[in-house]
Amino acid sequence: MAELRFDITPFLDQDEGQHFDRKSLYEGEDSAKRSRNRRAVRDQVAEYVAGFANAEGGVLILGIEDDRTITGHQLPQDALNSILKTPSTRLKPVQPDGFIMNVQGCELIVFDVPASDVPVQVIGDGFPLRMGDQTVQSSESQINTLKFEGMAESWESRRSSMTLADLDERLLERARQGAGLSALSDEEYLLKRKLADHRGRGILLRNAAELLFARYGPDHPNAGVRLFRVIGTERYTGPEHNVEERPRCEGNLPAVISEIRSVISSLLRRPMRLVGSRFQESVEYPDFAWLEALLNAIAHRDYRVEGAGIEVWLFDDRMEVVSPGGLVGNLTTEALLTLKRVHHSRNPRMIRVLVDLGLARDQGEGIPRMFAEMEDAFLPRPDIDATNRSVTVTLRNTLTLNASDRKFISALGDLELSRHEFRTLLYTYRHGQIDNARLRTLSGLDTLSASYLLRGLRDRDLLALHSHGPNSYYTLTSVLKSQVGEYKLETGESRAKDEEFKVDGREFNADTGKHSADEGELSVDGREFDADGGELPDYIRARIAKLGKRPRRVRVRPIIHLICNQGKWVTSAEIAGFLSIGQGKLTAGYITPMMHSGELESRFPDTPNHPRQAYRAVASQRRSP
Repeated sequence: MAELRFDITPFLDQDEGQHFDRKSLYEGEDSAKRSRNRRAVRDQVAEYVAGFANAEGGVLILGIEDDRTITGHQLPQDALNSILKTPSTRLKPVQPDGFIMNVQGCELIVFDVPASDVPVQVIGDGFPLRMGDQTVQSSESQINTLKFEGMAESWESRRSSMTLADLDERLLERARQGAGLSALSDEEYLLKRKLADHRGRGILLRNAAELLFARYGPDHPNAGVRLFRVIGTERYTGPEHNVEERPRCEGNLPAVISEIRSVISSLLRRPMRLVGSRFQESVEYPDFAWLEALLNAIAHRDYRVEGAGIEVWLFDDRMEVVSPGGLVGNLTTEALLTLKRVHHSRNPRMIRVLVDLGLARDQGEGIPRMFAEMEDAFLPRPDIDATNRSVTVTLRNTLTLNASDRKFISALGDLELSRHEFRTLLYTYRHGQIDNARLRTLSGLDTLSASYLLRGLRDRDLLALHSHGPNSYYTLTSVLKSQVGEYKLETGESRAKDEEFKVDGREFNADTGKHSADEGELSVDGREFDADGGELPDYIRARIAKLGKRPRRVRVRPIIHLICNQGKWVTSAEIAGFLSIGQGKLTAGYITPMMHSGELESRFPDTPNHPRQAYRAVASQRRSP
């Protein structure tokens, strides 16, 4: 019979992921569809329900095609009843049976699976586990470990001193709607998501409910996010202090996420970057990459650590997201860097609700896609550094275009490609082949959309299909491959020569998106200082000689202005050489503040760490010696 308290609407157009899956009850070609084997359906139900129960719970709906078309079933009543009762007849311990929902004149079979506190076994067939959008075989001991790490040890599972009256009703309503549980009361939703426990006629909240829904924020002293802007590439203290702290983002976690996301977006620069196969204004870091680093920190941090909060540091050349507490359980950075899906969650209750609220994705592609987004933006791979006290994710903004990448982009010429199409071709070029599963991880597309994209590139003679069915994959066509050659991975840091390449026969800078000024467009009178400082006027040399060994800053700044006021671009290395000052100290203590005050301008303003970066006095500030 129908479950009147379950709202199926949010799931009809939802992508499959950690907490949701859909299956058709038909098989065969479109012109000759037939009902699937009933035993195979029951086996699948047992596997998926147990997999959800062994993870964080989830919803399985039978009667929907991969393209989201609702087709229902044509099962006789006895076969239907047998499928509905599979969780109580095939699983140990038993799980809730399925129920029927009528949608568009079709009957859908729904299994709304809660997270289990103990491992759930398919009798005679092991312990499945949901990981991302797949259900895999695990073991009782591994699931016990996950349950212990995610429940018994987590701060979120402890009792809260708050009551239901302290929670935000509108936020709870939003979560219930997102979960398809609008018919439930707030108390019932909190109980279902294991954010509360029965206590007589009332409920006792857990800390996770407080973190997520507290109207005026949780009692935790450091549940928010601190944001720092660093002027330069290194932090300095004392007289050379170059760190600006922004107002702390505090409140319940949805409010924190919304505010910190908005603030960071406003601070990120928008240089000219490669988008698709064209250069256009883009964000400093791919949105998915930095948001994933931020959401991972919020969702997976150790809230038992009350003396420190999450910190985001914005340097000129990188972003660092620091999360209190080490990696959960026996998870290692080596395991994360394999870019394979792993299922370790310190705060599983909280993550499920963040998905309900629409603040976290249900795809399970997180870290692999973060790496893919950075790679496809021609940016360095993220760094993940974990100690027993913190986890730091570092994203860098210096482009890594190499000769092979430049050749590939040039070979595409004037082809009109979407961002996803370009990324697909680039990945295929770099790795030799691509399939539907890998494209889904790269792009976040669902199975059907990824299939359409691959077939579209095949129809345009850009990709060639090999094999068919689940083992199919694509490579570049022989024509395109002959134009671009084999991909060669270059090692070492990005070189200056890799920052520019030919577009329409002219040099093109990969970071600024502007044609290089071989005719003197980016210099004054086409001149630059010689590296040895041979052109420095005598009167400036004399003033430098009078500075002494430890000059005060107020005496140094006018001389830097004079050096940069000679009608030529000057690099920081040259200025540091003239003044015998460390280059890092010079940038943080003098050049950056002078740029902020409007005294100096940079040659590549959108790319602070450009290998040819240089400075000069602003025109309105130039003056005679």
